[in-house]
Amino acid sequence: MSDDSQKQEKVYTAKEVSTLLGIQNTTVRKYAQMLEKAGYHIHKNELGHRGFFNNDVIVLRQIRELIKHPDMSLDQAINVVISTVDTGDMSDRDTRNLVTYQETQQYDQLLTKFEDFKEEQMKFNQELLKQIQQRDEYISKKLENRDRELLDAVRGMQETQKLIAASEEKKKKWWEFWK
Repeated sequence: MSDDSQKQEKVYTAKEVSTLLGIQNTTVRKYAQMLEKAGYHIHKNELGHRGFFNNDVIVLRQIRELIKHPDMSLDQAINVVISTVDTGDMSDRDTRNLVTYQETQQYDQLLTKFEDFKEEQMKFNQELLKQIQQRDEYISKKLENRDRELLDAVRGMQETQKLIAASEEKKKKWWEFWK
């Protein structure tokens, strides 16, 4: 829209827009700031006060309607409205970086898939840790049993050697007795 046609239109103040839309004046300001941040141009006078033209009021009304949907955040509503606005109302720099509602939805779906994958991965990791702990306990018990059996075998061999030594000593003594 050219500046000449805007000069002929009525310019609304934030207070008038809030009355027209049935929202708070601070809400109008918040929406306007977010629109400007997204690249939408809102007229300001030399004192920095915003002036809203008919198209601006329509854009604000669209935002208000979109955020009534439970799945729609304010940022998403701004992006949807910005994607439908005539690019003449936006600067070139901002139209190059514009994110559409569809892209936002795709991002949200991808994020949801990632969160699901992350949950599955966490469950898998927990199960894997549990299996590793069970394996370690099994190995530890097996090693303890092996060590106990080895010690028992060594003790048995030592007792056998003592018995052999004792019997040999008795044999010597018995032979010595006859000598």
